[in-house]
Amino acid sequence: MAGSVKTEEDAGPTDCWQICPRELIDWREWGDEFVVRMAGRAETHLLSAAAGSVLLAFLDGYTSMSIDSLFARAFDEAQAESKSAMSIGERAAMQAIIAELERLGLVARSTA
Repeated sequence: MAGSVKTEEDAGPTDCWQICPRELIDWREWGDEFVVRMAGRAETHLLSAAAGSVLLAFLDGYTSMSIDSLFARAFDEAQAESKSAMSIGERAAMQAIIAELERLGLVARSTA
């Protein structure tokens, strides 16, 4: 279908995402709750601790990142690097987090 959008299930190892350009994001973390405010759209969202960690990985570098690089950056880097690959469950969880961040308009699939 022409013009169709890829879903998170279609995410391949070379697909990348990045913070949406021109978005001012303010965040606060309280225990296992992570609150994000997008000033330009006057929206506030409550994220899980895992989703907050992934968002911080994006905000830390403002670069386009793959699922594998996000996993390594957002979670225990030593543990992620010692593994040959993410487990199926870890990959599914990362894809779900990225899909949610995409749905909220916080990140977008990179064209690079």
